[in-house]
Amino acid sequence: MISLLTDVVLVAALVFTSWRTGVMYRELRKLRGENSVFRQTLASADSAINKAALAVVTLKSDGLATICALEERTIEARRQADRLDHAIRAADLRFALVEHEERSAA
Repeated sequence: MISLLTDVVLVAALVFTSWRTGVMYRELRKLRGENSVFRQTLASADSAINKAALAVVTLKSDGLATICALEERTIEARRQADRLDHAIRAADLRFALVEHEERSAA
């Protein structure tokens, strides 16, 4: 009688353990699948971040080149403006001399 009771308890424990093992196995399979998706998502995110970083570096490089070109053209424009200012002053001076000579002659 005691042996039958012990066998029933052991069989019940074995059934419970088997059921629980099956549940855990399904959870592990599901977790592995989600882990695979998570890895793919992380790889995609890493790729996107790398592309964004490359774009930022490219934009910075292009921006620096543009700034250098603008600086060179600004310097040249200032030189031309100085030349024009000098030419205008010389022309004004010549015009004033011509006017003065015409007044003196008249």
